[in-house]
Amino acid sequence: MMYFIYDILIFIAALLYLPVYVLRGRVHAALWMRLGFFDKDYFKSVRGKDVVWIHAVSVGEARSAESLLRLIRLNWPTKRIVVSTVTPTGFAIVKSIVKEGEIAFYAPLDISWVVKKFLTCIKPALLIILETELWPNLIRLAKKQKVRVAIANGRISDRSYRRYKKVKYLLYRSLRRVDLFCMQNKESAERISLLGAPVERVHITGNIKFDISSDLKRTLPFMRLKGLTEGCLLLIAGSTHENEEEILIGLYKSLRKDFASLRLLIAPRHLERIDHIQRIIRFHGLEALRFSRLQEFSSAQVVLVDTIGDLSVLYELSSIAFIGGSLVKKGGHNLIEPAVFGKPILFGKFMNNFKEIRNIFLKEKAGLEVDCAQALEYDLRRLLASPSERKELGDRAKGLLDKNRGAAEQIFKEIKRLL
Repeated sequence: MMYFIYDILIFIAALLYLPVYVLRGRVHAALWMRLGFFDKDYFKSVRGKDVVWIHAVSVGEARSAESLLRLIRLNWPTKRIVVSTVTPTGFAIVKSIVKEGEIAFYAPLDISWVVKKFLTCIKPALLIILETELWPNLIRLAKKQKVRVAIANGRISDRSYRRYKKVKYLLYRSLRRVDLFCMQNKESAERISLLGAPVERVHITGNIKFDISSDLKRTLPFMRLKGLTEGCLLLIAGSTHENEEEILIGLYKSLRKDFASLRLLIAPRHLERIDHIQRIIRFHGLEALRFSRLQEFSSAQVVLVDTIGDLSVLYELSSIAFIGGSLVKKGGHNLIEPAVFGKPILFGKFMNNFKEIRNIFLKEKAGLEVDCAQALEYDLRRLLASPSERKELGDRAKGLLDKNRGAAEQIFKEIKRLL
């Protein structure tokens, strides 16, 4: 009865939230797949095989999945891999990392009859859930089909912990069904245990996000941008949110008075805001060019990234990287992607979603935190004027990454023991 009520509530919530998706321009055809409307032959290539299902909810988790995927392919060449995600941006990343014979798909909405259809078609032997996506029906029905379930790179933020405690009774039963918990740190390990995970199944394995690779695809627009910015200083503002672009464009106009070769690249978190941002840029009297339409010759001062999945490799071209979602209360984004290339990194004070990574960067003096636009401009001026300081800050970021690698191997070791 409890799960029947849960099904009804999830279904009603999906219907009520649909207009929000429409208004935000996030309705896409694959939403039907999440509701179970797909051809059963979609999973034909893995039918009857020994299948590993990896669920990576969005962009960050999809990037994290890559290092784990490499280990699975290397050590278990006969297994077949399917990777699910929830967002279009996450799906684009997953599509770029899966190999021939592997399948990328949208994860089912956590309604029992939808989840059953997916499990019947895929028939996985192992389900690996990245981060801590605790979907009661998915876990319950997977275990009913004798699927081994593992949480990998588990993390429970302050906000999630408060929410989980409110539904602890429902969550407790789900956690008892999970076979393995590979948590990022001691705090998350303690929290998952307090919520009901059996202590003997909980392990601290580190953060897999430190294992991301710099071996990324360089597209034609990337090569064109590289040519256009040759000999220039390039400030990349990645994963920006509403109200941040206005601040950054204003700062850029001020900085260009002293650094004439400076160019700005903005990669908004949500691509549906591209037209709005372009209007802001024009209002400030600047010329903007979209990344997908880059030509060999251009006088544009600002480049707008209008593609999915390119930001990670674009950081390679940056002189300085600013991490968006941190000047406004959005919780920040991943600091690790620019660190892969040894780039100096700045971010705002709102880094709640990446608190642990932020603390590590600050402790190692591998990134600069600013609390307002004025402080950001001050630090940008200092770094732009000092190539040696930029290099020193970038080297510390790269060194921090090298020191914290190895979580993927630890997670895989625990999964092997589980099987």
